[in-house]
Order: sequence, then C-alpha cells, then structure tokens
Amino acid sequence: MLKYARLFLIVLLFAACSEEQKPKPTTPLTITTETGEARFMVEMANTPEELKTGLMHRTTLGFTSGMIFNINPARPIAMWMKNTKIPLDMLFIAPDAKIIMIKEQAAPMSEDQIICTEPVRAVVEINAGQVKRQNIKVGDKVNHMLFKSLLDTTENAEPQASKPALAPLPELKLEPAAPQPKTPAPAKTDSAPTATPAEPTSATTAEPESPAAPAEPEVPTAAALENSAPAVPQAPQAPAAPAPKLPVLPPEL
Repeated sequence: MLKYARLFLIVLLFAACSEEQKPKPTTPLTITTETGEARFMVEMANTPEELKTGLMHRTTLGFTSGMIFNINPARPIAMWMKNTKIPLDMLFIAPDAKIIMIKEQAAPMSEDQIICTEPVRAVVEINAGQVKRQNIKVGDKVNHMLFKSLLDTTENAEPQASKPALAPLPELKLEPAAPQPKTPAPAKTDSAPTATPAEPTSATTAEPESPAAPAEPEVPTAAALENSAPAVPQAPQAPAAPAPKLPVLPPEL
C-alpha cells in the first residue's frame, strides 16, 4: 500500500512539473530606436493574478523574451521586484505607445517601489542590459498588438463597440460650360425694315391675312379750331325789365 502511495505522489509531482515548464503564448513586440528595431517575444499579463505575479519565481528568461503588463485604464503605477529572481529592465509606456520612463537593472528580490507618476498604458519587462544593448531611449515607439487593436483585454474590461468607418464622399467634377456663340446685332439703317410674310407650316393650318385697318383721321386741336372757325355773331342782350311799383296805401284814420 505504501508503494502505491509513493507512486501516486511521483505521478502528481511529474504532472505539476510538466505544467510549470509548459511555455506560455507569446506575441511579437518591436521597439523603433535610432539605430533600428529591437525585436522581442513577450508574454501578456492580463488578469489580476497575472498582473500581480508577473515574472516572480522565474529562474531563467530567454535572451529576447519578456512580459508586457496590460494596464487598463491608463494610470500612474508602482512596480517592485519582490520574489523576482532575475534582474530586469522595465519600460513604462504611455497610451500613445511611446516610452515615457525606463528603469534599468532592477535588483532581484528588492521591495523598493519603482514609481511612474504619468499615466501608463503598459509596462514591459525584459532581461537586464537589453536597454543599453539595443540603444532603447525615452520617446521610442513600441509596436505591439495591445496598441494596434485598441481593445482592452483585461479580465474586467467591458468590450467597446467599434464605430463604423464613414464612407468618403464622392468627388464632384465640374465641367466648364461650353461657350455660346454670340449673335451679331443687326446693322442700323435709315430705311424702315421690310416685313417678311410668315410662311404657313401646312395647308390646313394656314389662315388668311386680315385686311389692314383704315388709318384713323387726325383730330384737330382746340387752338386749330379757334384759328380756322369763323366768328359767331352774338345776339344783342335785351334790357332788363323794370321792377313793378307797388301802390301806396292811405294811412288809417
């Protein structure tokens, strides 16, 4: 019975060791520097437990390996090296994917806080000495899927609906208007223009021309009548009749 118990413990220990040695998925990360691009393959720390643990208890780390911490929302942050056995270089990255602070040669197992007072969107931990080796400086641009996708991958982050892209407006092309020929003005002549008779469009629709109306006689003016008309003799005026005299009554006695 004791033999079977020991065998069972050995199997559990082997399974546990196999699970710890299983490599975690990594994603490519590049840093654009003055001398070129520094390339790394980094693990992602997204959940609260992964953010808390980081690279603790690790004894080895690949030469171009590291870890990126997904800090959401962006905020000032403090890091430390508690239970971390590997010396590290730390890169603090702003939301625009630019490095705003670098901590080189962080001492293993140290509990001193490494504080960045500016808003941080991510922290990258790589092997100590890589900052100098790759000529990484503040202001260099970091290229990683965390900044490309603009999606929050933390455990408690709420998915954000992406806005549909607006279709570009069609380009209007205005064609210049064709120049219209100018009609020459008719030349002025002293003689009155002769009227050209209109041609009928068909025999059924043609109408005879109406005879011209006779010219109206000129009406003489009042001055012309006074000068031309003979003087009319005026009748003599009869003398006015005298008013009748009334009889005078005798006075009463």
